[in-house]
Amino acid sequence: MLAACSGHTLTTLRVNVLSYVPTASRSGQLDLTTTTLFLPDDDGDGTYGNDPDGLALDLPGLDILERARLETRLSLKNTGSVPASVSLEVHVAPLNDSFIYDGNGDYTVVSGSLNLNPGEEKPLEFDSILDETSPAFGLLKTGKFRVGLRVSLAGDSVSYTLEKASVSLTGRLFKLIPD
Repeated sequence: MLAACSGHTLTTLRVNVLSYVPTASRSGQLDLTTTTLFLPDDDGDGTYGNDPDGLALDLPGLDILERARLETRLSLKNTGSVPASVSLEVHVAPLNDSFIYDGNGDYTVVSGSLNLNPGEEKPLEFDSILDETSPAFGLLKTGKFRVGLRVSLAGDSVSYTLEKASVSLTGRLFKLIPD
């Protein structure tokens, strides 16, 4: 198998994070009682979306990581009677971090928000490509990290559907193979 490889052979590891979110939890309603949602939630306590631990990934490490890509898409509709603002953050953290959104050892890879008038529908979407200049790059290179999304609401009521959440790491598995 290695006979076909060279020092230029790139490998991409892709994880569809969305597949770790139960179908019933991929959409729902954010309202005044549920203003923050954490996805995915893999602690198995039956209270999906309330625990800030994210999804633990243990991927093969890439000796040479060239880039990391994180993609998310959240469709939103303001179902309330007042304007609303929804924010989305994508975080990564070490495996031993049990609260990956507190800024203590974790990284906010990308964040943003949008405003919705009553009845208005819009997507909140990110396609972030990280390289060695990103503070989270070294952690992603190890292949052992937690990833999670934090969705927050300021307003009355917004329905959401998580349509996409994925992580892709592209690099070389073996730095011993000569060019």
